[in-house]
Amino acid sequence: MGGSVEVQGLTKSYGRQNIWRDVSVTLPQGEITALLGPSGTGKSVFLKSLMGIVEPEQGTILIDGIDMVTAKESQRLELRKKFGVLFQDGALFGSMNVYDNVAFPLREHTRKTEAEIRQIVLDRLDMVGLLGTEHKLPGEISGGMKKRAGLARSLVTDPEIILIDEPDSGLDPVRTSNLAQLLVEVSLTTDATMLVVTHNIELARTLPDNLGMLYRRELVMFGPREEFLLTDHPVVSQFMSGDPEGPIGMSEETDHRSADLFDGPLDYDAPGATAIMSRHAGARAIEVLPRQLEPKSGSVRPAARRHRERVASGQAPLYVADDDEKDRVPTARGRGPVGRALASTGDVFAFALDAGRGTLRRPFAAREALEQFWFVVSVSWVPAILVAIPFGAVIALQLGTLTVQVGAQSFTGAASVLAVIQQAAPIVTSLVIAGAGGAAICADLGSRRIRDEIDAMRVMGVSPVQRLVVPRVIACIGAAVLLNGLVSVVGVLGGYFFNVIVQGGTPGAYLASFTALAQIQDLYVGEIKAVLFGFIAGVIACHRGLNTPPGPKGVGDSVNQSVVITFLLLFFVNFVVTTLYLQLVPGKGA
Repeated sequence: MGGSVEVQGLTKSYGRQNIWRDVSVTLPQGEITALLGPSGTGKSVFLKSLMGIVEPEQGTILIDGIDMVTAKESQRLELRKKFGVLFQDGALFGSMNVYDNVAFPLREHTRKTEAEIRQIVLDRLDMVGLLGTEHKLPGEISGGMKKRAGLARSLVTDPEIILIDEPDSGLDPVRTSNLAQLLVEVSLTTDATMLVVTHNIELARTLPDNLGMLYRRELVMFGPREEFLLTDHPVVSQFMSGDPEGPIGMSEETDHRSADLFDGPLDYDAPGATAIMSRHAGARAIEVLPRQLEPKSGSVRPAARRHRERVASGQAPLYVADDDEKDRVPTARGRGPVGRALASTGDVFAFALDAGRGTLRRPFAAREALEQFWFVVSVSWVPAILVAIPFGAVIALQLGTLTVQVGAQSFTGAASVLAVIQQAAPIVTSLVIAGAGGAAICADLGSRRIRDEIDAMRVMGVSPVQRLVVPRVIACIGAAVLLNGLVSVVGVLGGYFFNVIVQGGTPGAYLASFTALAQIQDLYVGEIKAVLFGFIAGVIACHRGLNTPPGPKGVGDSVNQSVVITFLLLFFVNFVVTTLYLQLVPGKGA
């Protein structure tokens, strides 16, 4: 039998907007439940709350007796291994072909051989009709095929709880029917607890054992399909019939005005009552209960048998929300600008600590780190060199002019080289990494975020921080150290050339003054800054990418924020490190 899911008093808001409040429901184990509701009622948010991806303000979500709301992230990752989730668009990993996408959970959480994995993957692909497409990338297949591939991936680990978000979106009626039949077959073979979010009325009538409906920030009805479909509740009747006239309007504001007609006892002669009321109140949504889908083999699903026994024994009552509580909307407190700034700063520090701890954990994605290191270096080394040459030249020219004016021309080399190694090289390197590699990292993770790939990874019990962030942060650090040395050499050579050729400096004196006044700590501080700056650039890029708002505009905004925040932090940290170094490390001869 499938896993148990018990929800009690769940409330979720975004800022001052309440999504739903005090939602309580228990999904019958092993049975298929469908969740309905007008657009914008928070059905997908409810699914993500069950997964532990969205945190509600109040309530509990017990998954096999463990509260997903209060559990630590490590516990959530373990609980999520019980889930199989089909997102609206499939949420396939764009860098992997169909085969690797479906095999991903098995490779992450089992010790099966590649031969065993191949057998399971091909079996699931055959189940969803995708044999022969395993070599294709997600960008090379249709939306419906992505959805079926996502379903295959959600089933490879034989999950105890299956969550499905809008299975019919992007599919034609025939393939929607085939998918519904496939879900019935899955229920027969796995006996998993299944929750389906859908707008498809035909799917809702024929697929589930139980039905629930979200409306006006609450669960207005939940119970057995047999009773739900035959109810005379005006909201449910209108939704199931698809009638444009009734308590459900075009928008939530319209819902509020029209639904007031239905609060309290129905009075057909009351002022403001219309023929709409007589149509929806007191009349059944349907007269004959549609036939429920059954397995093609003719076998009876164990869940269907248990469901009939529960209904016959009276253990499956139909829940209907109390109308008296319908207008009670909790007020969500929003943070002010200072509160939001402090919360964001705390999030970044916590994220940085998680990334730092992740470097010591196993498994470590070494291949991903090497690929990201090569990518960051490849997009950064040319701009770094091109910026280092004028930087070194400007420093040498400026200091050369100044030392001539004060009669200390022999110290030009020492001042120029120290300025390049300690200040210019680390800053130039990190700014280039943040503007090139960091921006690309942020855009990549942001795109994965809006395609639900990050949520899909979390649901499969894989930490995005461990899998994606740690390799990228280490890559930025390694690239910063490598490029810092390169920029230092180029900057010093550029300064030397311009000092000797343009200003007529003495070749031997340029380097001799540096070796006379510099010490080994002066070389270390540049590399220490490179490590810190690379870490900051990687953390900020990954943090903004993983917290990207929806849509392409959200990705663009996150990239801009990543670059600006990194620049500001780099200059601040550089000031702090330089000040501490000058205070703690005495100069040579001091």
